[in-house]
Amino acid sequence: MSNGRTNLPLQRLSDSGVEIRKETVVEEFAIQLTAINNNGNIYCHTTLLATPIDLIELHMGHLVSEGYVDEVPSINQFEHSFDKHHVVHYDSICTQPIRSGIVTSSCGACNHPDLLVNGIITDFDGHGQGNFSLEKIQISLDELTQNMILFKESGGCHGSALRTQDGTVEFVAEDIGRHNAVDKTIGKAICSSFDSFGNSMLLLSGRCGWDIVAKAVRTGIPAIASFGAFSSAAVQLAREHQITLYGFVSNKGAWKVGY
Repeated sequence: MSNGRTNLPLQRLSDSGVEIRKETVVEEFAIQLTAINNNGNIYCHTTLLATPIDLIELHMGHLVSEGYVDEVPSINQFEHSFDKHHVVHYDSICTQPIRSGIVTSSCGACNHPDLLVNGIITDFDGHGQGNFSLEKIQISLDELTQNMILFKESGGCHGSALRTQDGTVEFVAEDIGRHNAVDKTIGKAICSSFDSFGNSMLLLSGRCGWDIVAKAVRTGIPAIASFGAFSSAAVQLAREHQITLYGFVSNKGAWKVGY
């Protein structure tokens, strides 16, 4: 069972010269996500580059956040196996056609050239996630980073979590890919029978791009806070679906797309 990291002998360059040392490096593998198609056959709908921890949660969250399933899956529908390759199988129907190419750790899945999320109407009135003080947002993001064990040991991964309605930070997840970390957080929440996505805030250790906002739209999360910046496409999609964004959060302030 992987813990998401490995120790590799590498060259260490310093003022005194070059020496060989062991460095803790985040693991990155191709993860095959399989399911059953409409003909009843098993097929690989997506291959992700990801860190091989919490892989069932990754697949579960990916199905929901990308809108590939009509009903929320349960954990007993998944199985993780490893024989030369990591395979996480969902023993039910998936509507996603076979995705050509691999989804890299640096870029989330996007089959929408017009950058829309179709078929979802959001109504986030009264969710209570849009008027937090800078201090409360900072505290939540700081709690996320305090619980990022893999990052502390390697410095090479992203993290995400949910700030719940009562202010607690839960479902912390880490991965080489920021979009994978978000999927893992969503999957962990589903595995815990969490049913308050509409009164929660997604916390990010990195930047907030279009793909992350799209996942929040499909999952029903009304707010996102990130240490990094948001992109123009992320702002546009957030405005279209009344999602609140807090970006570049620091002790000096934060940028906000507000609702």
